[in-house]
Amino acid sequence: MNEQDRLLIRQFHMPSATYRGRPFWSWNGKLSGAELHRQARLMKQMGFGGYFMHSRVGLATEYLGDEWFALINALADEAQNLGMDAWLYDEDRWPSGSAGGLAAREVRYRMQGVRLTMPMTVSWNDDLLAAFVCRVDGLTFSRCRRLSPGEPARKRSGETILCFTRERMPDSDFYNGFAYIDTTNADATREFIRLTHEQYRQRCGRRLGTSIPGIFTDEPHRGSISSSHSGFKDPEQVMPWGENLAATFEKRFGYDLLERLPDVFLRREGQRISQVKWHYVECLQQLFLDNFMKPVYDWCQRQNVILTGHVLHEDSLLSEVIFNGSMMRNYEFMHWPGIDILTEGNRSYWAAKKLQSVARQQGKTRLLSELYGCTGWQFNFAGHKAVGDWQALFGINVRCHHLSWYTMQGEAKRDYPASILHQSAWAKEYRSVEDYFARLGFVLQQGEPACDLLVINPVESVWSQIHQGWADFLTPRSQDVAALEEKYRNLFHWLAGHQLDFDYADEDHLARFGEVTGRTLGVGKGRYRAVLVAGMETIRATTLDLLEKFVQQGGQVIVAGEPPAYVDALPSPRMLSSIPFSEDAVVSACRQALGAPQVEVLSGAGAVRGWLAQTPEGAKALTEVFCQVRRVGDALFVLALNTNRDSWKRNATIRIRGQGMVEEWNCRTGERSLVEFERRNETVEITTDFPPGGEKLYRLVAKAGTGLRRHLPLREIARQDVSGSFAYRLDEPNVCVLDFARWRMDEGAWQPCSEILQIDKAVRQKLNLPQRGGEMVQPWFAQQHRSATQSKAKLELEFEFFSKIVASVDLALESPEKFDVTINGRIGKPSRKRWVDICFKRKTMTVRKGRNLIKLTCGFHEGVDLESLFLLGNFGVQLNGTRRTLVALPNRLQAGSVTTQGLPFYGAGITYRVPLPVTGPRVFLELPGIEAACAVVGKQVIGWQPREVEVTGKRSVDVRVVLTRRNTFGPLHELPLQAAAYHPGSFRTTGNSWSNDYVLYPAGLLAPPVISIRQFSS
Repeated sequence: MNEQDRLLIRQFHMPSATYRGRPFWSWNGKLSGAELHRQARLMKQMGFGGYFMHSRVGLATEYLGDEWFALINALADEAQNLGMDAWLYDEDRWPSGSAGGLAAREVRYRMQGVRLTMPMTVSWNDDLLAAFVCRVDGLTFSRCRRLSPGEPARKRSGETILCFTRERMPDSDFYNGFAYIDTTNADATREFIRLTHEQYRQRCGRRLGTSIPGIFTDEPHRGSISSSHSGFKDPEQVMPWGENLAATFEKRFGYDLLERLPDVFLRREGQRISQVKWHYVECLQQLFLDNFMKPVYDWCQRQNVILTGHVLHEDSLLSEVIFNGSMMRNYEFMHWPGIDILTEGNRSYWAAKKLQSVARQQGKTRLLSELYGCTGWQFNFAGHKAVGDWQALFGINVRCHHLSWYTMQGEAKRDYPASILHQSAWAKEYRSVEDYFARLGFVLQQGEPACDLLVINPVESVWSQIHQGWADFLTPRSQDVAALEEKYRNLFHWLAGHQLDFDYADEDHLARFGEVTGRTLGVGKGRYRAVLVAGMETIRATTLDLLEKFVQQGGQVIVAGEPPAYVDALPSPRMLSSIPFSEDAVVSACRQALGAPQVEVLSGAGAVRGWLAQTPEGAKALTEVFCQVRRVGDALFVLALNTNRDSWKRNATIRIRGQGMVEEWNCRTGERSLVEFERRNETVEITTDFPPGGEKLYRLVAKAGTGLRRHLPLREIARQDVSGSFAYRLDEPNVCVLDFARWRMDEGAWQPCSEILQIDKAVRQKLNLPQRGGEMVQPWFAQQHRSATQSKAKLELEFEFFSKIVASVDLALESPEKFDVTINGRIGKPSRKRWVDICFKRKTMTVRKGRNLIKLTCGFHEGVDLESLFLLGNFGVQLNGTRRTLVALPNRLQAGSVTTQGLPFYGAGITYRVPLPVTGPRVFLELPGIEAACAVVGKQVIGWQPREVEVTGKRSVDVRVVLTRRNTFGPLHELPLQAAAYHPGSFRTTGNSWSNDYVLYPAGLLAPPVISIRQFSS
């Protein structure tokens, strides 16, 4: 074994901080240096390699104030001491550019839009850009003439007036009473840099580029194309505008954009594809790059600081056009370019693939993903693995976890939970997840990709057909765009599902970096032997010229489906011959062009003979298994991932082109082993099983490492359920949530019992105070500019619960100093014990049999947050609707949800004592049904399939099932139980999305454990 191999193996077994995650550390309260240092050390223990210091909702310490910078520097020094790195974040919340709204204090720096209206008459003013008279039928307009300034509109029968008016984004609490900036305006960006980056340069000094390696920019954009969430009223009638848009447009394209504004919003003579639309989006894209992305990038270059982050919005062709244009073009101006993948179910594989493509072409080695956002408290380790796996497969090696909270105080606890920090009971076990991804990211960074296929990204076919009302936020209303999206998704799955690696190419990059060398088409550092064109309605003339030159030199160009009928968004007779747009035709054509595939994954009915041969009956490609291949010297690394999280892939055949020995590298444990395989012609074939969401990492090498054990399959000879009840113990006191109260103001009439956030909303409405929520004014700003602490009314709250036992319990609540608190008429005794988060203070109280009453009284003002109360202690909880009754804890637990066994709100670890009544040569304990973050047996963390552990020779084992905080912190009343995304609004649903009863997630050991007896296969 050479020294390079030794180093590779050593780093795989014990990966460094380089490939470990760096969470968004949500600085979201009144910050304490001591608490921040404590949490930084916890992150180190959790396996993280660093953190992004990120202002979030609830921040009470002044953003960019003296204390802020002192803490930034202190935590950068702490990171260096811990062998981690500390990263800046360039905004108060997001999107980047406004400096907490302060960069838009001057109206001229605010984001602009152009609005289409169809009034009865024209009102000429300074904001009216242009007016027209024409015929309009739906989206179609015709017989259009522009009115001269001041000219009265004289309409004929059937004609309509079109007015195009410039607007500035209105004030918003989300920007602390200001607005977002015009990112196409270089002066606005300079103001943002002056207020933010320059202050960090002055205050952080030598740390920039050392203990502070870089800065994160988050979701900058150039405004929304006729879609909601733009910040403008009636946003579907608004398109982005900019101070220099019209002048830049005319200089670049040679005609007046104002003359053609109807073409941007509507369709001239019903024409769907429009060169004006294409030019408009292109011009906006370039202005954003020149006046925002490049200046920020250049500043970072000068300061030796890494620019990372992501630009809004990557999930689809439509979404990137709405807010940006072509996402791939932004990555040129980021050192560590990134994406944002929200929710657990988001499978926007192409977002990561486009990022990986640009990185390969431009030599960028570190790729970031902001991931796990909107996943909810119930999100478990299997989810963390699944969401992270496919992104790692497609190049992501910097994982930015969304989020790790400093505190849960007030509104902060609803800021896209769960908190990936100590507030989650599984924090100490999380290192197993980080170790896994550090190993995976390390290996996938080695060597070079085996990729010879280039796919032209068809995004410009989308931006050439924008129009008013074409999208509902990120969902297309346009059926033509929806059809393009479907083709785009299908093409990706056909290629990835047949283990055909490829890169996307942006047409602007092709024009600037594309070159033909012999039978190879190059895009920067990328080299390709075949090009695939599919799902394109318009193609650039520069792209077409390059492809024609490539064909002339003997290169392979495959056109699938209808060839582009437009060149530069104009109808063109230049045609490309094509094949049918179908899975079989595309895969066959690519394999004919490229030759034998580097890797194939086939079903267990037998290997395919010959890479172009017909598949034997019963054998087929496992299209849900995606692969990546890395050439590392003379060896190959092959990662195969089962993207199906619900089903096993049994007896799968993995065929790798090459010769040698096969090692399996286990990213969960860091162990390596030899694998049984068969040699067939110029390939090796491995038979294996893929668990749901499971991966296999192999190295094909001429000579295997010494001392490796051979992985021999085990055969099950018997299995038995472990039925009955189990002795157990709890990691924490049980909890009872008190989130309903009756209330009154100024000693008026008592209001009916309501949920606490509904009370908070009602009180604020009555007192005409701003509502709380994810878009509220930040506390640090309110403290400076509003009289937020002056009492507006006396508020009384009464929380009722019942008990069948007499017990000493603790009451956990927030900000007890703001309330007079009595428990059954008495004042509780303060306790110094911690529970979950620094925001919760505890009072010890005695619970009596029957009815118990907790009363809170305060002088209510904007700075008072009404939140749930929590009872903690050695008791069980019975629920009858919202009536909560304390009872004795059960002596034993059954297999099944603990929510019906006295633990409806519990959210920490439960250790079950599991007997092992049978023995055998090799005994394994399987956990077929758990609803928890993970399980722990001995020192082994079981986070995902296969959920099993060897227990040979043991008579019993302790199975610690680590629950999530979903049933403690909610949402507790949202319908349905499982949502696609979790966000601040999930806790304030109404109508059919609300239940007064508790909507609880199943939790615990849901099914009996299974004992599996196995022996080596003969």
